[in-house]
Amino acid sequence: MKDRKHLSLDDIGNKLPFTVPENYFEQFAAQIDGQISVKPVPVINLLRPWIYMAAMFVGLFLIGKVSLSVYQNKKIVNAENYETYVMSQVDEDEMIYYYLTEENK
Repeated sequence: MKDRKHLSLDDIGNKLPFTVPENYFEQFAAQIDGQISVKPVPVINLLRPWIYMAAMFVGLFLIGKVSLSVYQNKKIVNAENYETYVMSQVDEDEMIYYYLTEENK
């Protein structure tokens, strides 16, 4: 064959340059079904998102519970500090006068 850079359609003719393997289209559907067949899924893979969600809600509940108890303890301490502050600002004579006047009413 001559070494040419350009080929013409007359030189090639009507033959197809590509071929299909034997029984390709008959086996195509079976090959695709085999590749996408349903495989059994372990139960843990189905439950994993639910377990994660349950853990998240338990964590949120615990954070809420701890925050609420800290808030209530702080509120009690602030009330006790306020009472102590008020009592430190009042003279003993004024307290005696207050209690004496309250009993007479």
